[in-house]
Amino acid sequence: MISVLLFLSSFVSSFILSFRHAAIFGFVLYQVIYFFNPQNRWWGSSVPDLGYSFFSVAFMALILLLNWSECKNNKLTQLPSFRWLYFFVLIYSAVYIWSILPSYHMDAVIPLIKGAIILSIAFKLCTTYKSLDYMLYGYVIGAAYLGYYISQVGRNSGDRVEGIGMVDSPDANGVAAALAPAAITCLFYFWRNTSLKLKFPFVIAGAFIVNALALINSRGAMLGVAVGGAYFMWRLFFAPVQRKYQKMTVIFIALAGLSSLVYVMDQSTIERIYSISQESKVDESRETGATRMVFWSAAWDMAKDHPLGLGRGGFEINAPLYIPSYVDTGRSRNRAVHSSWFEALSEAGYLGFIVFIMIIFTCFTMLRRSKAELAAPEFLDDYFKVVCIESMLISYLVAMTFLNRMRSEIFLWCILFIACAYNIYYLRKLHLTQKQ
Repeated sequence: MISVLLFLSSFVSSFILSFRHAAIFGFVLYQVIYFFNPQNRWWGSSVPDLGYSFFSVAFMALILLLNWSECKNNKLTQLPSFRWLYFFVLIYSAVYIWSILPSYHMDAVIPLIKGAIILSIAFKLCTTYKSLDYMLYGYVIGAAYLGYYISQVGRNSGDRVEGIGMVDSPDANGVAAALAPAAITCLFYFWRNTSLKLKFPFVIAGAFIVNALALINSRGAMLGVAVGGAYFMWRLFFAPVQRKYQKMTVIFIALAGLSSLVYVMDQSTIERIYSISQESKVDESRETGATRMVFWSAAWDMAKDHPLGLGRGGFEINAPLYIPSYVDTGRSRNRAVHSSWFEALSEAGYLGFIVFIMIIFTCFTMLRRSKAELAAPEFLDDYFKVVCIESMLISYLVAMTFLNRMRSEIFLWCILFIACAYNIYYLRKLHLTQKQ
């Protein structure tokens, strides 16, 4: 019943706020629906059976038309990362012609095209620095709900949690990767807000998210949170311009975080983390985490024979031809490559892989330019908001290194957050207006 009330209240409030407060709440509605995923939840039968995602995208388009006079100032052509993203969509679509499984590949092309369209609309709707905050809030709210839902389900598959995913992330590892950057977002807003009553919601949200990560036991996501969180804390601690007591605050947050980990982690979680260092070498007699390096090597060899890529499912079909026969791959030899980087290489070929790299490279370039624009004491909060978004991207890149998440929603959202920050702080310099 609580889930139904949370979903309906979030749905209705986002709808109303889109008209009464800010157009970006149209995208927040899409974020909420993505994480709640009512069609695949046990409580889904208690709400009307509607195409909620389609409705939210259509609603975003309507809101954009109603606010076009303001939104038209956001120029898609000025975003380097979006230009490379559109090029990647074009390449990936063209692979359909020679893909090994055309219909299966098309099932991936269509969501990717839809994702690019949704990102374009959402970028147009993000017209102020507060709009960027609202998008990040929407992400945290959705991730916190999923963390709450996972805590209710509990471990239902050994030491893992299964059957709790979103449309594009049905497996546990994909869910954990989607949650990882949200933990860093909670960390930023806990630091930024000076009032205890404003800090408290992010403490609760962060607790649900971290607890869910511990229950899921995904090593890649844990590593992503560790790397992204450490980078954010490092930037806070050594920032050239600081708030009063900022270094002491960073130390307090670090100690509080370690204390909370002691509470949420059990023996199986500790063993999973410990196994990261223990499984650095391939064991030919059984499948381990290090076996993925064999898959990556196989993908590289496959790309030499198929430089234009084989499309979605191409690696799985051809894996037995490239994975050495003496390596144990578990129940099947038709395995996924387990890395977004090699997923791009095997599915879209060398050109697609290069373009995929350029999307990420230009994202970091845009982040660097945005931070340079905010390098002044009066823009400290905005500066670290950009650092937070950078840390989120780093966290997700680490997690997706061990998963096939090249086309995932959260990866696209990270690109969107960066594009909005770049537009607000670098291209349009709206932070100057807000301070005045």
